[in-house]
Order: sequence, then C-alpha cells, then structure tokens
Amino acid sequence: MADESDMLVLSRIESGVGYVTLNRPSQLNAFNLKLADQFISILDSYADDEAVRAVVINGSGRGFSAGGDVKEMLADVVEGRHRAAFFHEPLAALHKLVGTVRTIPKPVLASVHGFVAGFAFNLMLSCDLVIAEERTRFSQSFANVGLSPDGGGTYILPRLVGYARACELVMLPTEIDARQALQWGLINWIVPKNDLDRETGALAKRLARGPTLAIGRAKELMNQAFGIPFANHLEDERAAQIGNAESRDFEEGLRAFSAKRKPDFTGS
Repeated sequence: MADESDMLVLSRIESGVGYVTLNRPSQLNAFNLKLADQFISILDSYADDEAVRAVVINGSGRGFSAGGDVKEMLADVVEGRHRAAFFHEPLAALHKLVGTVRTIPKPVLASVHGFVAGFAFNLMLSCDLVIAEERTRFSQSFANVGLSPDGGGTYILPRLVGYARACELVMLPTEIDARQALQWGLINWIVPKNDLDRETGALAKRLARGPTLAIGRAKELMNQAFGIPFANHLEDERAAQIGNAESRDFEEGLRAFSAKRKPDFTGS
C-alpha cells in the first residue's frame, strides 16, 4: 500500500461523482511529474467507470494550486541540470493531463479556492465548469519567472476573454479576483468560503443525474468547434444526435416529458 506522503492526488467516488483532490498542500499543490501521473491515472479510471458520471477537481490546504513546481525548476538550474529539464518530461505529462480533462466524456467541474496560478489557472480553464470561493485570486504568473503560458492557456484564454484581456493577464501579468473572473467569463459561480463544498457537491450531483452520454457528446462537439468548417460541424452534430437517440436516456427523457415528471437518467 502506498505511503500517505506518496499520495499527491486523492480520489473518492460519491453519489455518481468522482472527486480528484490535489494533495500537496505543503508545496501549495504545485504540479510535478509524479502528481501529473497520479492525476492522469485517476482520470483514466473514471473515464472507464460507469459509476462515475461527473468529475470534480479541487485542492487541499490554503489554495487550489500555485501552478508548476518552481522549486523543482530552480533545482535543475542550481544543480547544473539543463535549465529546461522541467519542460521536457514533466510538462509533457501536464499537457497530457489537460488533454485528458478536455476529452474525458463526462462533465468536469473545477472547485477552486485561495489562489489559482500559472499552470493551475489553465488546468481550471480546461474544465467544463468552475465554481470559486469568493476570495479566490487568479494569476497567469508565467511572466514573473520569464515564461510564456502552457497548459493550453494561449489557446483557451483569448477565446474566453478576447485578445486584449488575454494580453493583459499574460503580459503584465495582472492578478484578478473572483468577481472579475466571473465578469470576464473565466468562472461560472462565486460562493462564500463556508458554502464551497456544499455548493460544489450539489452541482456535481446535478451533473451526475444528467444524460451522461449526451453530455459527453456535447462536450466533444464544443471542444472541436473552433477547428473545423461549420458545415462539417453540423454533420458531426447530426451524428451525435443519432447516437444520443439510440440511448436509453433519450427514451427516458421523452417518456418523462410526456408524463410531466423529472427524468431518471442512468447514463446509458
């Protein structure tokens, strides 16, 4: 059995929701290769588990995450290794993690608090929905250490806030609070500190009660929408609807609508 100190990411399944918790609080939940590998392994298991119909990503301790492990980056320099060592294997794993979040065929809700910086900011953006504690601070902090954003930030951020605001966040870099993040469309909800866990659980359970297959197909369609011609996208939507209509959830939705009752979706 793994030692507790080796468990950099915790997981549990509750009421159809798979929880993934960053568990490196003494290092502000900074991301390194070991953490990324554990995170990916959990997500892969959730993707194949019919009992998991929604995923929540959160962090332990004082904040969600400070981003990539700057101490490890500095150690590479001080100990004479290649300055870019962290950005070979570790960053490749972190990018695989972001890709997994974007492609897992289930809704992913980020529940953040405290601080969300650097790579963690962009991991948050890769999630489908975000709920934040009202005192959370957000920063694209890469320029502070002479870096440009990774984790898909330069792809997703301009699409969410526009080019000018993305430049403001990245180039200065400007730290923003939760209210500003909400106004700019970076997050979905703000809640008081004492309500974060309860509201996260309620949202996650609501997602888990949804038609999982249809939600997964909608997620895939929205993720690919920026890269293909509109006519092709329409055909992909039609193909997805055919698949949805072949599911038991579609039949249940129709019967529930006709009977004026709430549907009892099973994710199949």
